[in-house]
Amino acid sequence: METKYPLIKRGWLRALLFFFTFFIFITLFDLVGIAIVAYYSEYGFEEFISDPELIMENKMMLLMMVCQLIGTIFTVGLFQKFISREDFVSIGLNFVGFKIDFYKGLLAGTVLICSGFILLTVLNLTLIDLTYFSFYDQIFYFFLFTIVSLNEEIAIRGYILHNLSSSFNKYVALIISSLVFMIMHLGNPNIGILPLVNLFLAGIFLGIYTIHKNNLWFPIGAHLTWNYLQGPIFGFEVSGNKINSLFEQKPNGHELLTGGNFGFEGSIILTLFLMISIFYMDGYFQKPNIFKPSTL
Repeated sequence: METKYPLIKRGWLRALLFFFTFFIFITLFDLVGIAIVAYYSEYGFEEFISDPELIMENKMMLLMMVCQLIGTIFTVGLFQKFISREDFVSIGLNFVGFKIDFYKGLLAGTVLICSGFILLTVLNLTLIDLTYFSFYDQIFYFFLFTIVSLNEEIAIRGYILHNLSSSFNKYVALIISSLVFMIMHLGNPNIGILPLVNLFLAGIFLGIYTIHKNNLWFPIGAHLTWNYLQGPIFGFEVSGNKINSLFEQKPNGHELLTGGNFGFEGSIILTLFLMISIFYMDGYFQKPNIFKPSTL
């Protein structure tokens, strides 16, 4: 069987070319999605383009995000076939033997956000009101954040980190990919220094597993439950974006602790949580006998 070598030998160069190509294709697929949404909506195409918050408020945004995921899969597939010359799943999408890792990711995201919510509530740093339960909203947001987690993980922890790792030390590759993840959120509402630091650390946290196991199912699971629980359930802003939720929150403390208008992702409490989680996970993979609980 003939061995296929990458068309571009340097992994960092493949990642860089992908980064720019990805944004071009995503923009095109976004425009297609917005056009479809506008066709079925009371608002026009120009209104959606000029007012990003209008897109967030419109439930047909799910259709736009599906178009964006198609764009991501198309771009990664194109690069995998013609540039990297690898199977699509080799970026870390092999599910066989990694199902338990996906469940662990779901649990990790749940524990992180629940810990933050409980701590802020116990310390009276946020006031909680129960709003209403909308089955339609919850289904919508669950599918929306499933698509978001797949989209970002396939592109960032998938293609970019996978290729950077072939050019650099895996930790250097992880830092670079996490900076890319942070940069992708620069346009989010209410962004600031601490939210950017936390987004960078979140990239490290989600990527630690990937650099050790070359698989994406843990970060996909963690990304999904983190976003879904923090927004539609607990009422935090999701990376600065306010959405309908089961609980309504009113910050009752300094924004350094609560995250302010950016949500919990802007809190120094999350900074501490992420640093502890990163240290633990990296130690777990490097020295499993020390970090794994002993059995009798």
